[in-house]
Amino acid sequence: MDHEAPVTITVNAAASLGPLKRIWRSIGYDEINWTYTPTGQRIFREIAALGDGPYWIRNHNIFSSGNLRSSPYVASTNCFSLGPDGQPRYDWSTVDRIYDVYVDNGCKPMAELDFMPHDLSACPQADLYQSGRYPPRDYNQWRELNRQFALHLIERYGRDEVRTWYFSSWNEPDQAQWINLDDRPQPRDAAWEAERVQMFLKVHDHAVAGILEADEGLRVGGPDIAHSAEFLETFLAHCATGTNFATGRTGTRLDFISFHTKGTGRRGRQVPNPDFDLVARRELLRYGEVVRRFPAYRGLPILCNEWDIDVRSPAGIYDSPDFRFRNTSYYPVFVIRSVKELLDVAAREGINLELITQWAFYFHGMRCFEGTRAIYDPLGIRKPLMNGLALLAKLGDERLALATDDTSADIAPGEEAGTRGARRPRDEADAAELGPGLAIRPYPRVDGLAARRGAAVQVLVWNQAAAPSAGGAREVTVRVAGLGQAQQARITEYRVDEQHSNAHTVWEQMGCPDWPDDAQIAAMRAREGLEAVRADEPVEVREGAAEVRLTLPLHGVALLMLGL
Repeated sequence: MDHEAPVTITVNAAASLGPLKRIWRSIGYDEINWTYTPTGQRIFREIAALGDGPYWIRNHNIFSSGNLRSSPYVASTNCFSLGPDGQPRYDWSTVDRIYDVYVDNGCKPMAELDFMPHDLSACPQADLYQSGRYPPRDYNQWRELNRQFALHLIERYGRDEVRTWYFSSWNEPDQAQWINLDDRPQPRDAAWEAERVQMFLKVHDHAVAGILEADEGLRVGGPDIAHSAEFLETFLAHCATGTNFATGRTGTRLDFISFHTKGTGRRGRQVPNPDFDLVARRELLRYGEVVRRFPAYRGLPILCNEWDIDVRSPAGIYDSPDFRFRNTSYYPVFVIRSVKELLDVAAREGINLELITQWAFYFHGMRCFEGTRAIYDPLGIRKPLMNGLALLAKLGDERLALATDDTSADIAPGEEAGTRGARRPRDEADAAELGPGLAIRPYPRVDGLAARRGAAVQVLVWNQAAAPSAGGAREVTVRVAGLGQAQQARITEYRVDEQHSNAHTVWEQMGCPDWPDDAQIAAMRAREGLEAVRADEPVEVREGAAEVRLTLPLHGVALLMLGL
C-alpha cells in the first residue's frame, strides 16, 4: 500500500463552534410494506439503539393502492377506497403497522401525502401503480382524505407528537413521471407543462388545507422537487402571493422547504465517480439562491429529503460493477465528510439546513450484498454505511474547531465526476467556461469533524479520494489541545474501513455467495458491527494537549473518543 505525506489534524477542545446540528438523522425508502417484516423491525430496533434519535423517516406510497406487498419502488396501504354506494371508505390498518414501527422505535415520520388512491385517481383506466401518478378526480374527496389521515394520526399518536412531524404533498412534482396531467400522448409542449404545474399546485393546496383543517398546529411544506430550481421558484411564489386553490385566499402556508439532490445520475452500465462537491455544496447553493429571493422564507427549515450518493436505489453490482462502492467503506466516508461540508456551507450562507435524508433501507428477497443503496443487505446484515451513522451518533452535541494541514486534493485537475460534465477546472479559463454549476472545488483527502460532550472529546478523521477504486494510506497525527490541567486521558478508537467494521469484506473473502449458509451468515454477523482498534488506552497529556497517531487507509474513517 502506497503512503503519501503525513498529515496533522489539530483540534481545540476549548474552541466551541456552537451546537452540532445532527442533520444526518434521516432515511427514506419507497417500499413501506417492508417496514414491518422481521428484518425491517430489527433494523428499526438497531436505529433506536444508536441512541441518536429521533431519526426522521420519509416514504412514498402512504396513500397508494395495491396488494399490500412491496417490490422495488412499489408499496401500498389501501387506506382509501369507494364503496358500492360511491362513498369513501378509510382503512388505516396498514398505515398503523408502518407508523407504529417508527414511533415505537423513537422515529418521526416525514409524511409524504401520496400517491393517489386508485379509486380517487383522475385516470382510473391505468393500472394500480400508474393511476397513482395522476391528480384526484374529486378535489373535495382528496382534501377530506388528508383531513381524515391527520385526524387518525392525532388520535393514535397524540396531538403533541404529530405536531413534531413534517407533512408534504407529493414526491418530485417537477417530473411528469411522478404526477401527470393526463394520459394524452407525446409531444407535450410548454403549455401542457405549465398546465401540469398549476395542477400540482391545486393538488398541494387541497392536501395542505385538509391537513390544517385537522389541526392548524401541524407542519406543512414542500415541494420535494427532484432538481428544477425554476419549479421551486414557481412553488414559493405561489405560496407567498398566489391564489390558494382550496381557500381562494392569497398564499399557502409554508413551514419548511424541501428538495432533492443526487451525486450521480447516469442510468447506463457505467456509473461515474460520485460528485461530492455537487451534493455537499453546489446543489445547496443553487437552491439557496432561489430561497433568498423570498425574504419571508429565508429562515425556514430546509429539508434535503432525498440526499443520495447516486440514483437507482434498487440497482446493484449485477447491473454495473461500479455500484460496488455502495457495499464498501467508501459510502460511509463519503456521507460523513459531506456532513461536515454541508454544515460549513449552511453556516456560511445562512441556510437553515435541518436534515438530509438518505434514500436507503433494505431490499427484501435480493441476493446477499446485491449492491443496492441500503443501510442493510437483503439478508439483514449491517452494511458499512450503517456503521458510518453509528460513528456520527457517538459525536457530542457541541462542535469544536478543527484544522487539517493536508495539501492533497480528492480530485485531480480536469478529472470528471457525476454526469453533467462537472470537473475540477484545469485553470482559470477552464473554470470560467464551466461556470459555478460545473466547476468542482477540490477538498483535502484527510480532514475531520470534532465535537465534545462534557469533558469528553470525539474526533472523526477520514481519508478519501473521489475514485472508489483508488488505494493508499496516510500517517495521521491528531493533536487535541485545550484540555486544561489534565495529565492523562483515555482513548478509544473505532474504525470503519475495508478491514474493520465491514461484513462485506468477509463476504468477498468467502467468494461472494448469493445465498450464504448459516455458518457464513454467522461469520459476517461477527464483523458487521463497529469494531474498536484500541479500547480505553492511556494517552499522555502535555501542556493541555494530547496526540494520537494512526495509519488511515484511503476510504477509511476513524473515530477517536478521548476521555479525561
